[in-house]
Parts: sequence; C-alpha cells; structure tokens
Amino acid sequence: MLKKLDIVDTKRFKRGVDMDVKMQLLTIALKKDAKDNLLLTPLIEKAIDDAGYVAVEWYTLEKEKLTPHPFKPESKKK
Repeated sequence: MLKKLDIVDTKRFKRGVDMDVKMQLLTIALKKDAKDNLLLTPLIEKAIDDAGYVAVEWYTLEKEKLTPHPFKPESKKK
C-alpha cells in the first residue's frame, strides 16, 4: 500500500494519495526529504502494481512545467 511507504506524506490528500478515477491519474504526496530521491520510484511502482494497477509513467513538476517519465514497459519487468 502506498500510504504505508515512509516517503508518503499522509497528512496531505486522503492519507497521502489522491485518485482521479475518470482520468486514471494517481497523485502521491511525498515528504519533502523524499522528493529529490529518484531511487524511490521502483518502490512506488511496485506498490501501484501490487494494488492491481499498471504504472505507466510518473511526473515531476519542474519550473512550473509537468514533465513525464515512463516506467519500464511491462514486458521488460522481471
């Protein structure tokens, strides 16, 4: 579960997670000390996959611009 990860700020959104079902977009509130640690993306991807969803890409907000970053394609995961 995402909310159980130490990097999730559970004081924001609904226990750290906001889901837009119509757009299939999941927003995760990260703690300030976790925001710059890109090594955490595999933990987040695994938690999403374990919940039964397929993580396609993640985004960062850089200088007021949303930047997409793809996760590994499903066929390359092992």
